[in-house]
Amino acid sequence: MSILETRDLRMTYGIKTPFEKTAADGISVAFEKGDLVGIIGHTGSGKSTLVQLLNGLLKPTSGQVLLDGADIWAQPKEIRAVRFRVGLVFQYPEHQLFEETCYQDIAFGPKNMGLSEEEIAARVQQAAAYVDLDPELLKKSPFDLSGGEKRRVAIAGVLAMRPEVLILDEPTAGLDPKGRDTILNQIRAYRDEMNATVLLVSHSMEDVARVADKVLVLDHGRVALYDTTEAVFARAEELSALGLSVPAVTRIFMGLREKGLPVGNNAYTVEQAVEALLPHLRKGGEAVC
Repeated sequence: MSILETRDLRMTYGIKTPFEKTAADGISVAFEKGDLVGIIGHTGSGKSTLVQLLNGLLKPTSGQVLLDGADIWAQPKEIRAVRFRVGLVFQYPEHQLFEETCYQDIAFGPKNMGLSEEEIAARVQQAAAYVDLDPELLKKSPFDLSGGEKRRVAIAGVLAMRPEVLILDEPTAGLDPKGRDTILNQIRAYRDEMNATVLLVSHSMEDVARVADKVLVLDHGRVALYDTTEAVFARAEELSALGLSVPAVTRIFMGLREKGLPVGNNAYTVEQAVEALLPHLRKGGEAVC
């Protein structure tokens, strides 16, 4: 059974007003335990609406969100407990920091779960380690940190609740390449160690290609594609038709194929590109020159 699933999920804003807009239009999709899914789509495709529906921050106009097979809105008074299990990290989460110290900020969620001080301390330390945050920084004000450090504190605040499903909306936005790599590695480490399900919303095809096992493509509030990362990026022409870019490696291989070179269509990372090209280079490069 899927850990998280939607059935004919619909969300319409401004019903019966001139501003009526359907942002989720009959979405039915399932996420398995341990999945790391990239969610992509053009601006206005419904990505942010979907993740807020999954977390229970928005109540759907119709349809269901099922967590372990149970409708999360079956008992509206218990929706807060759902948010502990399905953690959501917003875009630019550092803007939500507010406590006097980093420790207090990371501890905020576990405290609201009613945990003991000992358990809270253990979770804060573990979450800080997940995001590679220097323990000395826990004593500091989050507002004295660099942008990348603030981002890690904000993500640690969600990880400290140990969500079974971790949703991140553009977690690497605005970071330099080193900071982006750090965050992505930490997300994957959390998934691997906790066997959690991770949903990563991103405009960066390179980020999605690097870490995701599967990719969900949204278009005007509907599911356009949902498959393994390899299968989705192999359909580069369809992605382009939806107004989406593809990883730079995929674009290069598309160009090589257009020139009649037999390089295949399943390379979307640098490592895969090297693996695909090496056999030709070992033959003296006849096939790729």
